[in-house]
Amino acid sequence: MKVSPHVFKTFPEFSKLTLADRDRYQALIAGYPPFSEFSFPTLMTWWNTLNSCAISQLNGNLVISHWLPGDEAMSGLSMIGTDRVDESVCAIFDELKGHSEVARLVHVPEFVVSNMRFPELYTFTAERELDECVIPVSTLYSLGNMIKHRRWKVRRFLAEVEEDRVVLKSLDFQENQQELLDIVAAWQQKGTLNNLGRFEREAIETAIIHGDALGLENACVYIDGQMHSFLLYSLPSEAEYATIHYSRFSFAMPHIFEFVAYKYAHWFADLGVKYVNIESDLGLPTLRAAKLALGPSNFFRKYTIKPAL
Repeated sequence: MKVSPHVFKTFPEFSKLTLADRDRYQALIAGYPPFSEFSFPTLMTWWNTLNSCAISQLNGNLVISHWLPGDEAMSGLSMIGTDRVDESVCAIFDELKGHSEVARLVHVPEFVVSNMRFPELYTFTAERELDECVIPVSTLYSLGNMIKHRRWKVRRFLAEVEEDRVVLKSLDFQENQQELLDIVAAWQQKGTLNNLGRFEREAIETAIIHGDALGLENACVYIDGQMHSFLLYSLPSEAEYATIHYSRFSFAMPHIFEFVAYKYAHWFADLGVKYVNIESDLGLPTLRAAKLALGPSNFFRKYTIKPAL
């Protein structure tokens, strides 16, 4: 896929990515697999600390500057695209060396790696903690398709809470902004899935405040009129996929996580979604266990790339 010229600056110059750039940016990545890492909502919430997110174009590809304050291991340049990949990677390495910086690329998607003609020129380090977990909706949609222990937990929940007491709906970001922000604050210490550190807290607040401009959707689970979970997600150009960027759960009842996952599967199935990207586990054992328990069928893998010695 070739990107249109003159949309963003040409490498080694960079353009700051802004909310106003959404449509132009989305058009450039429309033909690629739906990695969350370089989706517009992820770039503008997670990777835009201090308005630092910047991109440029190189040989029909996109070069993305990833930077988190104080986290050198996760920060650096990345590239997405399939055109003249080797030539582009070498040009980036040369530019970095010219500034006495380490020649490396981070968070490079596997589809970029597979389009390299001369992989022997590089070393590849798998970024397991950043691999994105892909869940088939069908495995969570019906009790019959669930693995045994998950089915048992959903049934136990339904024995206590009749399903007609549950409402699943979407909220208007502007009208309900404060409700969502208050929920994030109130649930911060309730379960490790809600308490992932300062960066994610700031990122999810940005996602709520600018939800419409980011192209985000939401789904919220209410029981007896009280919210017990919400998701912030996007629908990439691949119609069969949805990407869940942020989620929160009340953990107010036993087995509510399994039940809510079951309800969200129905929500996405009604939208025609077959696969849900629930993003990476960041190397956190509890988060990894929760994601693996959902039964992933695939991972969107990423790599750190350096020149071969």
